[in-house]
Amino acid sequence: MAESLVFAYGSADPVKEIRLLSTPSPADCGPSQVVVELLSAPINPLDFLVLHGKYPVKPQNNVALANGEHRPIPGSDGAARIVQAGSAVTQFHIGDTVILRTHCRGSWRTHAVLDENDVLRVPSTLDPRLACILRMGVAPAYFLLRDYSPLEPGDWIIQNAATGTVSHFVSQLARLQGVNVISVIRDRGTDDELERTKLSLRSHGASIVLTVDELKAAGAELLAGKRINLAIDFVSDDVLARLMALFLAPGATLVTAGFLGVAPSGTDGSLRQFLWQRNITLKAFRLSDCLGQRSSFHQTALLEWFARLFQDGTLKAPALEYVRWKRGDTDLERKLQEVLERHERGDVGERKKVLVFEQ
Repeated sequence: MAESLVFAYGSADPVKEIRLLSTPSPADCGPSQVVVELLSAPINPLDFLVLHGKYPVKPQNNVALANGEHRPIPGSDGAARIVQAGSAVTQFHIGDTVILRTHCRGSWRTHAVLDENDVLRVPSTLDPRLACILRMGVAPAYFLLRDYSPLEPGDWIIQNAATGTVSHFVSQLARLQGVNVISVIRDRGTDDELERTKLSLRSHGASIVLTVDELKAAGAELLAGKRINLAIDFVSDDVLARLMALFLAPGATLVTAGFLGVAPSGTDGSLRQFLWQRNITLKAFRLSDCLGQRSSFHQTALLEWFARLFQDGTLKAPALEYVRWKRGDTDLERKLQEVLERHERGDVGERKKVLVFEQ
């Protein structure tokens, strides 16, 4: 049997009402389709926007209930193994490891039937728990450094939400390019915890790690003389974005790359006017646009390079929490609900969750 998590649109609390359904495993596929077994699937901030109906793209796959109702399957990222290929499929073979190529294809399930154009091959030698974060974890970091501002060795960038997955890889890939990173984080519960967090971020590529309060109080002194050409805002908080923009060089770029927070009302002055006065370019990051500018060949080549960086130890994963999805577990629905609720709260120090599928 196959298992899928499903939700209902318009629910007041979709995470609490998410359900686990069992259906017959896919027995066949179309000529240009593949049948896959999911190996691992991360839980991303984007997934919660989808659950709450706040993301412009809707889930593309669903499960039919006994009463005829169709419930959508969440999940936009994941690694899988091909177990069957249609007669017209030429790009893939049974046993290949693939990842989802586009958002909202439904990765929170054990099996899927997908078009061959919905997946990209990755090296089968790479741990699936790492393969599943390549597209929405490593690739965004690469594109943010590559496509949004010309950066040279010796340049500086500043980013917030620096304990997040994408920012974790921004720091490591920036170091490979000789670019220095200032990472801004929320304060921690104790001084020891804060120092451990700073040490971890510095060990993974950050040159300077500051709390928001430290940036406010001593940023002018600590960052004096540093030409900061790029700011990456993963929070979408106008006050915090304005604070980071204060330290940007004239002509620099501020990229909105996430929506982990809510911009407060009544901010002091207009962020847009401030950016205009400083001649700072405001851009919005879109992973689909960055991928769309590259051919399937170049997308696959990029993923293979990321895999090699992991395998030779150049690139290291952030701290992850693996969540077992064991088929047939009668308590699995409750366990997954609890994990999703905890992840959605986004408590300080909470680790990224990765669903790991087991027989």
